[in-house]
Amino acid sequence: MRRYILIFVLFMPIFSMAQTAIHGVINDYTIATGIGCDNKLEVTDAAAFSPGDKVLIVQMKGAVIDSSNTSSFGTILNWGTAGKYELNELADVGDDHLQLAYLTENTYDFSFRVQVVRVPVYDDVLVDSVLTCPAWDGETGGILALIVNGTLTLEADMDVSEKGYRGGEFTNFPDSCPFGFSWNGYYTTTTSGNGAIKGEGFTSVSDARRAGRGKLANGGGGGNDHNAGGGGGTLGGEGGEGGERDVDLFSCPGPGTGRPGVLPDHSNAENRIWLGGGGGAGHGNNGFAKAGGHGGGIIFLQVNSLDGNGFSIRSNGGSPASANGDGGGGGGAGGSLLLDVSTLSSDVLVELKGGNGSNITGNACTGPGGGGGGGLVRHTGASLPAGFLTDYGGGAAGITTTASSPCFNETNGATDGATGQTIADWPLLEADIPYVPLMATISNDTTICAGNIVELTAGGGTTFSWSPPDYLSATDIAEPTCFPDASVTYTVIVGNGTACFDTVSVSVEVEPGLTVVAGPDTTLCGANQIQFFASGGDTYTWSPGTGVSNVNIADPIVFVSTTTDYVVTASNGTCTGTDTVSVIIYANPEVVTLNDTTICLGESLDIFADGALYYNWFPETAVPCTDCSSMSISPTENVSLSVTGTNAVGCTSTQSFTVTVEVCQSVADNWPANWNLYPNPAADHITLETGSAAGLKQLILMDANGRNVRNWSVTGQTTQLSLSGLPAGNYLLIIQEDDHRFSNNIIKYQ
Repeated sequence: MRRYILIFVLFMPIFSMAQTAIHGVINDYTIATGIGCDNKLEVTDAAAFSPGDKVLIVQMKGAVIDSSNTSSFGTILNWGTAGKYELNELADVGDDHLQLAYLTENTYDFSFRVQVVRVPVYDDVLVDSVLTCPAWDGETGGILALIVNGTLTLEADMDVSEKGYRGGEFTNFPDSCPFGFSWNGYYTTTTSGNGAIKGEGFTSVSDARRAGRGKLANGGGGGNDHNAGGGGGTLGGEGGEGGERDVDLFSCPGPGTGRPGVLPDHSNAENRIWLGGGGGAGHGNNGFAKAGGHGGGIIFLQVNSLDGNGFSIRSNGGSPASANGDGGGGGGAGGSLLLDVSTLSSDVLVELKGGNGSNITGNACTGPGGGGGGGLVRHTGASLPAGFLTDYGGGAAGITTTASSPCFNETNGATDGATGQTIADWPLLEADIPYVPLMATISNDTTICAGNIVELTAGGGTTFSWSPPDYLSATDIAEPTCFPDASVTYTVIVGNGTACFDTVSVSVEVEPGLTVVAGPDTTLCGANQIQFFASGGDTYTWSPGTGVSNVNIADPIVFVSTTTDYVVTASNGTCTGTDTVSVIIYANPEVVTLNDTTICLGESLDIFADGALYYNWFPETAVPCTDCSSMSISPTENVSLSVTGTNAVGCTSTQSFTVTVEVCQSVADNWPANWNLYPNPAADHITLETGSAAGLKQLILMDANGRNVRNWSVTGQTTQLSLSGLPAGNYLLIIQEDDHRFSNNIIKYQ
């Protein structure tokens, strides 16, 4: 055995050296008096705090109670912000303020005792002797809090017993029980002598109501005149009722027993934390009454791993001493253990016991104190890790311990405190929304075209309120979409989750939309070119660009081969607009007619045109019908004909051909024997005599090149034909009579 002990002793220093050792008081405390919209917590003393510190903010009081002088005195009417808390972090520290890094999760009422606790953070830490905290003094204290990222090892106890709400203080009233009557009210002044002082709870009252049997939130009521016992404080379990003075008819009775404190709201929804309630004082007139027991404090542990080694974590309520001949004090309630522990490697004993009420000594049968209620365990998990051995039993009611007393071993109506409780799935409240210093920003003024939208952008905060709401997609976001149809100026109020706000404005100017004209729709016959004339903007872009001489001018020349819709986009630098011009291409008719043709003089020729709906022949003098599709012609000289065909949509196509007229002797009849042509040769004229009866004859005079130089129509038997103006040369005279054609040569001389 000695060998093993020696090994343990040798290795213990090495193990201890690997960890930070702590004991005594490790937290620092200050009173918070307000918070600015700049997220600065105003405090009475910031000297012990540094940037980067974790802090626990706790509202210690603030519940509103029924203050009527009835049994309802001390009942909660409004919880207010009492018990509200959060973990936060410091970004900076000033002489009288703590700059919080995160927006507060709660709203606090700084007129009702808000304290700030610096919470040290360790990697691994060893408790080498008792770890505790200062007692609650009405402003600060009562809380032990630490965060351990690694392992918390206990080699000593953690103990905040009797560090919570204070028990009702001792007072003595020698002139009590006037005329043998007791007093049975629920509140009185602290100097009246009618009732002892109440135990402290999470509310506040003036000294005008701080005494008497009525409870004070979770603080127990004081015993009334005469010599009644104080009620027990409450937390996880309700405290016990104080005992009465039990006497015969001719002594001062003491039925005004102190009431137990109110059970707080421990729901996770409310998520509040509390000190154990103080016990009420016993009523005294002989100088031996006892103050109420103090409640237990709060222990907060956020630990990755806890090695308990069988040591204790305590937050017990106080047990007042025995009272001789006066009323006994009520026991203080056990305190709170707030756990966020991942693993437990060895057992730890948890004591959150309510304090016992005062016992009574002597023979006077005065009222013993009621027992304090058991404390409260809150933990973040669904169940506590195995190895937490918890005792949060209620304190025992006091009894008379003097054997000669007629009340020996009796409680005189005093009752035990109730057992405490464990609350699982505790939603530990850690502030996590970073504080953003308020510096509102907004997008620049802008100009848009009517019908367009623009996204506005505000920054510098976390909350936004835009006005007016007109044309906005939302009024409570940083980047609303704006779709105005008229110019408007918007104002946005920017906040950062505090009471601070900044206001900035932005103007949106709306210009009328462009009226863009691409030009009239157009029809063309066949592939062709056209010039567009757009208007309404300063710059232009045409699409598609195929065949467009320049897509970036208003009046390009466009070669169009197929039906196409052209879109022009115009801009004036702010607004854009579009218009479309359609160019429809119709096919030209495919006109078919004769090829070039040669005929003999005097012959007729059938001509035609096809492939169109309407036709027009040229020259008009060469055809008998200018708009016929077919006809017969008898040209006497060479002629070039063209025919223009028009289809149903007005498109045209022209085809041409040439008719060559030749003198074909082989087809002429013999010159009649009885016809004479003289003189031949001739200078100015020549005479034609025909022996036939007078009839219509067509005469054509052609030169040696086959050109028609003179035409005559004659009916007589003798006709003089003028040769005046013709050059000398050989000519051919052709005579057409009915179906006969005759010809003869003529020689002209000068």
